[in-house]
Amino acid sequence: MSIRRTVLSLALALTPATAAAQNPATPDPIPTAGPATPAGTTAFTVRPGVEIFGQYALRLVDGSAGDTAWFHAFELPRAHASLGASYGPAQARFVLEAVRSASEGALLGVAGDSLVLRVREAWAGASITRWIELRVGVVPTLTIPEIEGTWRLRAVAPTPLEVTGLGSPADLGVTLRARLPADLGWAAVGVYNGEGYTNRELNRGKNLEAAFAVHLPRGALRPLTLLGSFVSGSSGTGLSRADRLTGALLWQGVRVRAGVSFTAGWGLEDDGARRSMLLEGFARIEPIARLIVGLRASWWQRDDRTADDQVLTLLGSVGWRVFDPLEMHLALSRQTAGERTRAALPGIENTELRAVTRVVF
Repeated sequence: MSIRRTVLSLALALTPATAAAQNPATPDPIPTAGPATPAGTTAFTVRPGVEIFGQYALRLVDGSAGDTAWFHAFELPRAHASLGASYGPAQARFVLEAVRSASEGALLGVAGDSLVLRVREAWAGASITRWIELRVGVVPTLTIPEIEGTWRLRAVAPTPLEVTGLGSPADLGVTLRARLPADLGWAAVGVYNGEGYTNRELNRGKNLEAAFAVHLPRGALRPLTLLGSFVSGSSGTGLSRADRLTGALLWQGVRVRAGVSFTAGWGLEDDGARRSMLLEGFARIEPIARLIVGLRASWWQRDDRTADDQVLTLLGSVGWRVFDPLEMHLALSRQTAGERTRAALPGIENTELRAVTRVVF
């Protein structure tokens, strides 16, 4: 009799985790505030997830002599496996991503240049009160996830903030986020190592990020969101200055999601005297169900001390949501650069055509 009771108790205890694991829907982000369960109760839940981007890319690179070189390849821009868990107010998330083992510019890494796994996120958190949440570990930063969450076309292209090296989507540190009263948005602070989640800390300085996102609590203009953030930081062994100021106006609607953002950066690539500026505008439109159109333009001034040191990138895409977890996109981009940039980065001027598949569970 006692054995039957033991088996029954074990089955009941595992029921929530099993139900969550069998849910094929796109995993929602772990709540940023508020109790996970009603007061006085607790429930253990586990949420596994998988996200994979696969693509075929054809690149036409402009040569210095006016000629054009071309290259094409099948690529794996993203392969993520995630596991989220919560118990009462406690939360955790663990994300692995696949990357090439060789560093940028290198030909050989682990076992040639194999795809290896690294930690993208690994944090523990808790809803301290109904309004405040704390996260510690390899945590998402505050600025890039908000812009990328508005763009919602990461399969087509990452945000320019990430591409240019002006920001990182995650870092080792701690974040404290507060939900504003009357559903007006959120405000948060984060303290990080400052080298991004891909690198170890190289100095004793820490980066401080403060950010907010505010919108109207209700009405037709509720999707209109104002985002602001400032990062005071350093990078490299020489404690080079790495400060960032970002402002963005976002439209976070259902069928239309768009935004314009500007970032001023003081210090880049361990050069504290270098000032960089980035301007971006984007739109994601779903004119009819399942049809997804993406548009984006970005202008990057790499160093304001030098003339003709800028990059202009134009991107357009059209996609179709075959099923809720599966999307297919066709993207065309064109990148042009100033004379100084072309000399420093050969091959920076190019045209690229890509066929992209995204699947998420």
